Amino acid sequence: MYYWRITKYDPQNRDENGLYKKDEWISIGGIGKKFEGVELTYEEYIRYENAYVDAVIRVMRENNVESLRIKPLQKNSYVTYDDFPEPETKNFYKSLKTNTMIPMNDIAKVVRFALRKEIWCKLASDKMFVHFGYDYYMFIGSENRSDEMINAIINNGLFVENFISPYLPDAIYNKLIKKLKLVRGDKT
Repeated sequence: MYYWRITKYDPQNRDENGLYKKDEWISIGGIGKKFEGVELTYEEYIRYENAYVDAVIRVMRENNVESLRIKPLQKNSYVTYDDFPEPETKNFYKSLKTNTMIPMNDIAKVVRFALRKEIWCKLASDKMFVHFGYDYYMFIGSENRSDEMINAIINNGLFVENFISPYLPDAIYNKLIKKLKLVRGDKT
């Protein structure tokens, strides 16, 4: 399996410990605020949100996955159904539960809910997974990869880094990290 951290954050702006050094927006709440002297507009925000949605759909297509299961789901307590003026969006949000299968044609709604912090969830199939982290971080595991897929994600303005999701179960995560250290020759 291939593991990536897919974000809007340029890895060249990280220090030696991996901490991001630039002041950048981290959520939809940044719209209208300035970051390094530039105001985040709704249009700029949506451009990035669309790029994240596109990345998930591209990985689904690369793996011939038609739907992803929500495992688990947490709806944020501060979100009310009044936050969704469109009845279709409100009803879709109400219908979400742990183990719900989300078909590809609805996956954008779930990705947007997660990026906007209206929900927290993991999405999975037997061939791939998507994990959402804090501050606009997304982690994807994929059975398949292609240069075309990776290049399309990069061309949409996102960065694709080899990275194991910290949201994997501890036993799997620790096993992968140990294997990685052994491959690189690090001492454990």
